[in-house]
Amino acid sequence: MQMWSRKFFLFLFGIVVLAIATRFYQLGSVPHGLTWDEAAIGYNGYAILTTRRDEWIVRLPVSFRSFGDYKAPLAIYLNGPFTYLFGLTPFAVRLSFAIAGVFAVLGWILLQHELRVFKRFSVELSLVAGSMLALNPWHIHYSRIAFESGLSLAFAVWGWLLLARALRAKRLVWWLVNGFGSAVLLSASIYTYHSAKIVVPIMSIVVFLFAIKSSKKSVLRILLIGLVSLLLLIPLLRDSLFGPGATRAGVLLFNQNYSLSTLLQMLVGNFFAQLSPAFLLLGKNIATLRDGGVVWGFLHPTTYVLCVIALPLSVWLKEQGRATMFAVLLVVVGSAPAILATEAPHSNRGLFAVLGFILLAVVGGVLLIKLVTKQGQMLQKSLLGLLVLLHVFFFISYEQAYFSKFAKESAVAFQDGYIEAFSIAREFELGQSNKPKVDKILFSSEYGQPYIYALFVRKTNPIWYQGGSLNTYEFSDRISVGDLNRVNTLVVATPSQGLPADRADHIVMGSNGDPRFEIYVTK
Repeated sequence: MQMWSRKFFLFLFGIVVLAIATRFYQLGSVPHGLTWDEAAIGYNGYAILTTRRDEWIVRLPVSFRSFGDYKAPLAIYLNGPFTYLFGLTPFAVRLSFAIAGVFAVLGWILLQHELRVFKRFSVELSLVAGSMLALNPWHIHYSRIAFESGLSLAFAVWGWLLLARALRAKRLVWWLVNGFGSAVLLSASIYTYHSAKIVVPIMSIVVFLFAIKSSKKSVLRILLIGLVSLLLLIPLLRDSLFGPGATRAGVLLFNQNYSLSTLLQMLVGNFFAQLSPAFLLLGKNIATLRDGGVVWGFLHPTTYVLCVIALPLSVWLKEQGRATMFAVLLVVVGSAPAILATEAPHSNRGLFAVLGFILLAVVGGVLLIKLVTKQGQMLQKSLLGLLVLLHVFFFISYEQAYFSKFAKESAVAFQDGYIEAFSIAREFELGQSNKPKVDKILFSSEYGQPYIYALFVRKTNPIWYQGGSLNTYEFSDRISVGDLNRVNTLVVATPSQGLPADRADHIVMGSNGDPRFEIYVTK
């Protein structure tokens, strides 16, 4: 198949449509609810666009203080136009991340062909790898939630693509366009998510080595691209080294004051945890359902099995060494942010590794089919058909589990019910929709960070917030029956706080069928 032929475009169009369908279907309602971080990204993006200040009224920050975790800035800045145009809703907050997920699939196809990781059937195998990324549970999940890793990955893939094109460009104008574009996108990836600070610089050097043979011209080009990137990253570097951005370095093992033997033991343990079948194949041992897994693994069984056999087959048959090496480097470097941190396995920090696993699976499939070709064309076609059918079956099973079982079981982790509860509280605050206006709203803080949902639902100006706009609200994790004796107060409690549910004026039910909030109006 020829690149840019009609047949290529048809396959490419089909893969992109598939990526859109898997990432946009019920985007605003699955996963149910909105995590604290998603709400913070959505609200701060809206606040920055409308007031140029974040929730702490810091003007155009490089790191967002948020809950004290100092989020990388670019995802928040990019989120602003979407929440401004479509409102502060889960769909609007997640929209930019879903779009980035689709573009990551497209860029992944073009990058592999540009680097010629496969000497034969480069176009066809690039399309296969692209379709596998489009159907991959790991990437689908992080394209459907407002977590910065998916957006960062998309920037990096396109940055590496333009880097490879810049290194091979024969005309000055194309070298300048691709080179500057690469510097901007790779810097954008680092500005989007902290893990990219480790992955992007290392893999950019790998892409350079794979894109072109060493020469004075190519070395000069990448040095210039690196210099432009460094200039673009100066504000982030200053913030990371001397400002609040350095806070995120506290999650690294190197900053835990471990002895050398303990540190090495932790690194080895994290390595095997991050690459274990329990994590990759079954989705086990993760800290929270926000990171996916549990009801389904991060790699389809077909992908995992092909990954396992790829390396020994490559060594045995002495083929596909280039693709295998690139895939292994992607897996190791992409997993490094999770391995070097205190919590492993970690799907969010290790998302970049999904590209390596998929590429390794393609290598395994190519070598396995070649191995059985010696036994006859019939066996080859049968094996190929079986692999495709199994992969489709696993994908359909995953989709069914994701939109049913996982959606229900993860509802608590995604703070389902918060937005509905605060929407009701807002009506009582203003006396709207035939609701009596209350003097005070006592809201439970048992689930954590309720204030960000208040800001999100109310679309509160951050300057007004810091000036006392939420004075009507009182957040407490110690709500009791005695609070029902307050005068003209709306009490929003959780079931575990022991208030009589039969006296509640309204109960907010979670998507899993369990009550999330009990709302009482005092006299």
